[in-house]
Amino acid sequence: MGVFDFKRRTKLGKWMDRNRVSQEWMIKNIPLNRKTIYNLCNDIDHEPIETTQLKIISKLRRVGYDVKIDDFWD
Repeated sequence: MGVFDFKRRTKLGKWMDRNRVSQEWMIKNIPLNRKTIYNLCNDIDHEPIETTQLKIISKLRRVGYDVKIDDFWD
């Protein structure tokens, strides 16, 4: 990777960066495995199934974030 290569992040990954929510926090607090969380944050072609989306939205709402599915996925 060169100096001008930037890490590509998904909408969820960018939201996590802005809100200082770490991938480690997600792994510890949402029943999803590490690779799934990584893909959700970094693979712009990854489209999670609805149950995965709901797990994430539900947990983020329980801890006080005002988020909805279409904030992260089309």
